[in-house]
Amino acid sequence: MLLLTSLSLAWAWLGQVVAAGSIPPECRNPDLVDTKPCHQPIHQVLAVAPGSLYTAKIRCYNCPYYAWSKDGPHWGDRLLFGDNDLLFNVSLSHDNRTVLLNGKPFFPKLSTHPAPPDLHVPILRPGFSYFDLFYALGCREPSCQPGRGQRDTACLHWCGEGNLQLGRPAIDYLYIKKSTEYSHDDTVAAAQYWELNIDAIGAYTAYTEDRTWGFTNASQKMLRVVIAGTQVQTKHRGSGQETPFSPFRGNEKTYTYRIAHVDLVDREFRFPEPRPLSFRERMSRFFGNDVWEAEGRLVYIRDEWDSDYGKYGTFHYLFNDIINWHSWYLVGTIVAAVSGGVLVIYAVYRSTIWIMEQRELMKWDGMDDVWDKLRRERDLEEQNALLHGRYTDDPEEGASGPTPPTYTDDLDTMKPLPTKPLPEKPLPAVPLIDA
Repeated sequence: MLLLTSLSLAWAWLGQVVAAGSIPPECRNPDLVDTKPCHQPIHQVLAVAPGSLYTAKIRCYNCPYYAWSKDGPHWGDRLLFGDNDLLFNVSLSHDNRTVLLNGKPFFPKLSTHPAPPDLHVPILRPGFSYFDLFYALGCREPSCQPGRGQRDTACLHWCGEGNLQLGRPAIDYLYIKKSTEYSHDDTVAAAQYWELNIDAIGAYTAYTEDRTWGFTNASQKMLRVVIAGTQVQTKHRGSGQETPFSPFRGNEKTYTYRIAHVDLVDREFRFPEPRPLSFRERMSRFFGNDVWEAEGRLVYIRDEWDSDYGKYGTFHYLFNDIINWHSWYLVGTIVAAVSGGVLVIYAVYRSTIWIMEQRELMKWDGMDDVWDKLRRERDLEEQNALLHGRYTDDPEEGASGPTPPTYTDDLDTMKPLPTKPLPEKPLPAVPLIDA
């Protein structure tokens, strides 16, 4: 009963939207939704709530997907290829200041720190009808995650019994944002207009090794969203810097947005031939200069990005990879073990030196007394010699021994002086000075 009441309220609100001509009137009534008009396929672009909520489906030709099918006598998941539709949901945030694409913020700014948002796109069968849309809008868990909302009748049809959703891969995409001129009946003179383009160029799945399989067809369309923005006055003084290395953004203008127009146009992306990067391109990637091809143009390849550390091969990725390395505890363990080992070895070394010094001191135990005794005896002898003895040059009477020599002023030489005087050395001649 509660479910029916919720669905009735949802479709009562949806009835106000249908009055704009987006959905057939008979498909808003739960009692009349299971009728022939409501089993018609929905339009490529559908205004669920004009100005704030749109859906768009883009045909993907020969795209891979898994389906529950019978292979001989057994049932199971099989890899199939076929023409299916990619469903995009364009909406506004609650404050009308952000444009969301499948629930992810894509305008006014696409964040690339640490990585651009993954864009999960449901794969639908080509015959997706208003009847199916009724249950899709009524499902409380459209992502069909296990264990969430599975008892809901609408979710059972959307996720299980109806087999409406063949997959929900994260696609690679070309993102383009630019200013544009827009002229229509609902054009606001004071508004500014931007154009947001999304081109699906691959899928991040385990279906095939080639991510671009089914996305290279030139007939595939690109999503184009025209957004109108009206400036509002706020007391906010700027949003500062997104990262310490990004420029200061200062006082940015704040807008409230409205989705002015949604349609499908010819795609712009051209698939390049695979080739190795040159040295200059590798250096440009290392410093993060190739994230944006140009201002407002980005090519997001999921295999080239890490959702936590940024683009592979860049300084930002290497720095974060080192800082967030999961085995830093091993380095800490090794450093602690080595430091502890060095301290133990030093303690053992100092203990050994101390023990050896103590053993040497034990050998000299008592030597201080011996040295003190010798020092006292020598001092006693000197005192006795100074107090009771007298120095004389003449030997005492009765003393034996050689007689010391007597003092004299004569020089003690080893050989006699010459008897003749030495000849005088002649003086040098006086130099002549010219007058």
